[in-house]
Amino acid sequence: MKHLRNETINAVKACMSLIVITLITLSTVACKKEDGGDPAPVVVDSTKLLYPIAYSSLSARDPFILADEETKTYYLHVNNKPSFKVYSSKDMVNWRDEGSSFNAASTFWGKEDFWAPDLYKYQGKYYMFATFSGTGSKRGTSILVADSPLGPFQPLVNNAVTPSSWMCLDGSLYVDGQNQPWIVFCHEWLEVTDGQVAAQKLSSDLKTTIGDPVVLFKASDAPWTGTISSQGVTGYVTDAPFLYKAKNGELLMLWSSYTKAGKYAIGLARSESGTIAGPWTQDDQPLNDDDGGHAMIFTDFKGVLRISYHAPNTGAHPVIYQLSENNGKLSIVK
Repeated sequence: MKHLRNETINAVKACMSLIVITLITLSTVACKKEDGGDPAPVVVDSTKLLYPIAYSSLSARDPFILADEETKTYYLHVNNKPSFKVYSSKDMVNWRDEGSSFNAASTFWGKEDFWAPDLYKYQGKYYMFATFSGTGSKRGTSILVADSPLGPFQPLVNNAVTPSSWMCLDGSLYVDGQNQPWIVFCHEWLEVTDGQVAAQKLSSDLKTTIGDPVVLFKASDAPWTGTISSQGVTGYVTDAPFLYKAKNGELLMLWSSYTKAGKYAIGLARSESGTIAGPWTQDDQPLNDDDGGHAMIFTDFKGVLRISYHAPNTGAHPVIYQLSENNGKLSIVK
């Protein structure tokens, strides 16, 4: 029944697109010229009709952009607890609400949070790594799967893939040079005071972990980080690890924390070995100073390197900027 319902939804969307295109065609019926000559065609921006939502008008945190080569479309999934909503775009400027991509069943373990839905294409399917909390279960990352970037997504397994005895968040997928998949995630500062970034091997089908988690670094390792206080805890935050292989071969990691001035910011760590094992060293300064973070990197369909994150941290909006890369040094171009 779900399959039939999705086919019906897709058919309705196709019909709506056809109607819009027809209206665009009809809209070229003209306005009469003042001199009584032939009517002048009315020029209509079809992109804005099909994708009517300006990116600058969206309110969303943790914006992970999938540039899907197969459909030449950009996809953004956002928190809409107890579901995720998905937007699509052809140009990163104009977007369309595509509805829900995941609706949590009553039997799903995750009841709260619905944070940071990161989307990856892996072995021909689309996998979403997202953070949930459950009744009697610690916060953790679950992996969802679908045949389409629009969904519908279903739990790969009905539990968190991160360690059940740890409070975890912001799991991301990294596939190394030997095609070994890893989950890279944060061990939450509320539990360990000095937040950690950790990694653990995944099975090739992403259903289970292999071996023990390995701590890669702590938030206080970066010289720019400061402490915050919440829920009776004062400590250093780690958020949103995202790995990127630079053109010079360096393995880099974006991650987020708070500066000594209290601003949310994007840090940059470097693996000295070029592998996930590290050791990891920290750049002296964060990439940004606009109270934004939870970043990821993608290449657009014109081959331009981009960074996506939310800013400011309060009343957050998603932003996309060009990212300059020079021998492993990254800088945001605004």
